[in-house]
Parts: sequence; C-alpha cells; structure tokens
Amino acid sequence: MRIMIDGRYLPGSARVNRDLLITLRNMAQVLNWGIRYDAQKELVLINSKNSSMPPLPTEYLTDERNEDENARLAGKVVCVDPGHGGSDPGALGPTGTMEKDNTLAIALLLKEKLEKNGATVVMTRDSDTNVAFAEATANEELSARVEAANQAEADLFISIHNDAFTSNTAAGTTTFHYGNKESVKLANLVQRNLADKLGTKNRGARFASFYVLRYTNMPSILIETAFISNPVEEMLLSSVDGRDNAAESICDGILKYFKV
Repeated sequence: MRIMIDGRYLPGSARVNRDLLITLRNMAQVLNWGIRYDAQKELVLINSKNSSMPPLPTEYLTDERNEDENARLAGKVVCVDPGHGGSDPGALGPTGTMEKDNTLAIALLLKEKLEKNGATVVMTRDSDTNVAFAEATANEELSARVEAANQAEADLFISIHNDAFTSNTAAGTTTFHYGNKESVKLANLVQRNLADKLGTKNRGARFASFYVLRYTNMPSILIETAFISNPVEEMLLSSVDGRDNAAESICDGILKYFKV
C-alpha cells in the first residue's frame, strides 16, 4: 500500500492491514484531515490542510469516473460478521448444508464488494473458525464479535445468518435491528434490496434484542438471508448466484445508507 500526503508519496510501501488503516482513519478524524482510500490500487490519500477529500493523483485522472466510484465508501469502516463458524455449524439444511458455510461465503463476497467501493472491512472471522477461541461458549463468541466491531470503531456492523424453522415451508428474508434510528434506516434499505434481488418473501425489517445488536456501538443489523430449512431456499443460499446476489444487495443497501 502506498501513502500520499498533500500530493507527495511517502517513501516505501506498507503492508495493507486493518490496524494501519484504522490508525490512519483515526488520525485523520482527530487532526481534521481529509482521507481517501482506494482498495483496488492499495493507495491512501491524505489532505493535511483541511478535511476535504484529497484530489486524485494526476496519473489516475484519465479514469476519474471509475476512481470516484471506487472511493464512494472511502474512510468508512464496516464490520462484517459471518454467523457461527468453527465448532458451531449453525442451522443445517435438508441436504446437510451448514449455515456457517453459507454465511462465510456471503460475507467474503460482501467484503470484496465493499472494498471495491473504498471501504475498510473488518471481518469477525474470514475462515471456518470460532471468533473467540476453539470450543468457546455462545456468550464468549458473541462478546468477541461485539468487541471486534467496537475496537475497530466501525461505522456499521453487519451480521449475516440463515433462518430456520421446524416446518420446511417457512420462507423469506428478515433484517433485524435494535430500534435506534440509524439501525432502522439501514435495516429497511438492506431488507428491501435483499427481498427484491433474491425474489424471497419480504418478512420485513424487525426489532430484536440480539446480543450483537444491543452491545455494538454503531448502527447494527442482523440479516436472516433466507431459510436454510426450506429446500428451495437452501439451494439459493448454497448457490454461487444466490450468494453473490445476497452480497450485492447488502452492499447496495450500505451505499444507499451513506447516500453515495
């Protein structure tokens, strides 16, 4: 990753990592600097004169439209939380598909799409592992997910799940929030996008007192993408197109939330 301050590149190149990006973002907030991050080109632009967004380097101006699109979420940190994982498989579908696999696949696609729009993405997990530690209790897992988002001072928290019910006819998409104004706004935008794109029953944006919604310090939602217990929706959740459409819908909802 290269860093440019006031139009001049710093010597050398730093390894891209979450801690460095968060540190730069926090410094920019404290010092009233403008900051812009391009995930594709691994470039951080800083304006130390004022809080306005730094201009693009002249070598990128030939494709200014694409650069602007790629920077729509510059300076935003999104914590993406794939539900379950490791010793906790989550719900199981009729053919044995596991919720933890579906949620991780959707979350990784969402990470890619958010980063293409300039966001910094914090993953509570990026592989089939527990978030806290192997064989952690449910409360320890939930606490670790909340801590990851709060420590990163994320702008949004997005938890991805699959729904399940004893009857295999239950179907549809639901997005939960804890009732604060910004979370409700985010939940409605994401919910509408998901139901339309996936073609699932719109079960609405609803209040819920889930641990990860109560204790995160930023607008937070928990998405039940579809019912893994429903044979048709199980196929949707495990398909390449279904997962990509889910990730695209969530990303679009986030872009609408930030009005970019």
